[in-house]
Order: sequence, then C-alpha cells, then structure tokens
Amino acid sequence: MAIEIILRQLLIFAILIAIGAIAFHAKVISSEIRNNLSRIVIDLTLPFLIFTTFSGMEAQTGLLKSGLLVFVLAFANLFFLHFIGLFSSKILGLTDASKTVHTLHTMFGNIVFLAFPLLDALFPNGVGVFYGAVYQLASNSVTFTYGVYKLSNGTQKSGWRSLINFNTMALGLGAVFLVTGLSLPSPVKVAFEGLGKCTSPLSMVYIGALLGGMNILKAIKQKSVYLLSFNKLLLAPILFAFAYFYGLNFIGVEMDRTAFFVLILQAAMPCQTIIVVLSQRFNSNHELAASNLFVTTILSVFTLPIIYVFLEWLIKLQ
Repeated sequence: MAIEIILRQLLIFAILIAIGAIAFHAKVISSEIRNNLSRIVIDLTLPFLIFTTFSGMEAQTGLLKSGLLVFVLAFANLFFLHFIGLFSSKILGLTDASKTVHTLHTMFGNIVFLAFPLLDALFPNGVGVFYGAVYQLASNSVTFTYGVYKLSNGTQKSGWRSLINFNTMALGLGAVFLVTGLSLPSPVKVAFEGLGKCTSPLSMVYIGALLGGMNILKAIKQKSVYLLSFNKLLLAPILFAFAYFYGLNFIGVEMDRTAFFVLILQAAMPCQTIIVVLSQRFNSNHELAASNLFVTTILSVFTLPIIYVFLEWLIKLQ
C-alpha cells in the first residue's frame, strides 16, 4: 500500500514538474517569477505547513524523544555524507570549486521542495512533516554556516542570525502550541492549513521551471554527477539504515518507525536547490551544481521507491 502511495505521489510530482518546465519554456514563468516562486514556498507556504502541522498535533513523550533523536542523527548524516563527498571528489580528481560543490551536494538534499511534499503524502497524520521540519532545522544550521563559508572560499561567514527565518519561527511557534495544547479558531486554522497545502504543488512547479531552464545535454555529460548520485541516492541511505537500525537496537534506544523512515528518506533526497543558488551568488561552479540537481532529481524518481521498499524490508526483520 505504501509503495503505491509513493509511486502515485512521484507520478503526480512528475506531472507538476512537467507543467513547470512547459510553463518556463512558454515564458509563462520567467526567471524572475521562478525566483519569486522559490521565496513564496520557502518564506510563505512552508512556514504555514510547519506551523499547522505542529499546532494540530498532541504532545507525546515518544514523539518529542524521537524528534530530538532525528535532530541529533541529522548532524550525524551530514557529518558522514561530508566525508563521503570528500572521498569521492578525491577519486574523481576534482579540485577547488568543483570539489566544494560536489562535497556540499553530497551532504545536502532537497528537503524542502521534494521531501516535505513527499513526507506529507506518505505520513498524512502530520508526523512525517514534524520530523522533516526537525531535520530541516539541523540541515539549515549547517548549510548557512559551513556551506556558505565553503562556497565563498572563506570570504563570507554567516552567523546565527541567518538561522532566524520564517521556517524556524514557524517551528518555534508551532512547538509552543504543541506543548501547551493551544488551538487556533476554526476559520484561522482552515485558512492557514489551506495555505500550507500549497507547498507541494508550488514546489514541484518551481523544480520544473528550474530544470526547464537547464542545458540537459551539458548536465548529463558531467561524469562526477553519476558517482554522486550513487553515493547520495543509494549507498549512503542504505548504510545509514543498517547503522541506525542495528546500532540503536544494540544500545537499547527506541526510535519511532516514522522517524526512522524520515531520517533515511531525507538522506536519500536529490541535491539541494539552494546550493545552486549560493554557488551562483559566490561565483563557484554553478554549472556543476545545476547538473547535480538535474540528474539526481530525475534519478530520484527511481531510487526513492527502492529506498522505501528497502526500509520496509529492514523493519520486518525486527
């Protein structure tokens, strides 16, 4: 049943991505509109999705413990993905800007534009988005500090203020509602939830418009992207799944099933879009970043179901 949901959802995503690409080529969506669409998703609809998800849930000890565990292990994911990226870039002989982009794209996945809509569909009770938001907090804290520092070649240092944004504020306010049991008036709740649900279709249209503006032939000719794709979309998630499944059981730490799935699926997401934007801003190798984004996004349509089936198989061993 779950695999049917993920395949159906990926098909819906593919249709919406195609619409976004067609709209870009038809000049319905310009580069300026595309960039504004990204801001609308990140700064408007996603915060409402996070807030309504948190505020609509009941605080449970197990939920909060698993959330904290996801937050900690998200840093572990990033730490080991960093070294996988460094090792593979050495094998490929990449240097300077190409090495930086390759390593950062191995670390950071598309946890906003693809993961949130997928988690919302797979776990409709809101728990998936809850854990996804916790993972996002950990990932963003590294992206806008270490990621910015590396892409700018050490010239830019983004401090803790960069972590204060609409998403973290929505997460914090939602956490207050979650812990205190506060609730929104019905009209406000319906309006906020409706806005939050726009995140999924708008995200896919944005990805389509972004991919539609890329040089496909140039993207698929980048040899390094295929090793990156294998490491990021298959190898690392499978290794993490085995490590956490047996490691946590060995030390007697219980982890919610949904939290486990979210933790691994987040690690299996295609390359992060913000790295493309940042690499352009800091004159890094943005062409390689765009290629990474294009190829891994296309391949993830096939690899995400594989990872999900693998996780279900692993869980059944318990």
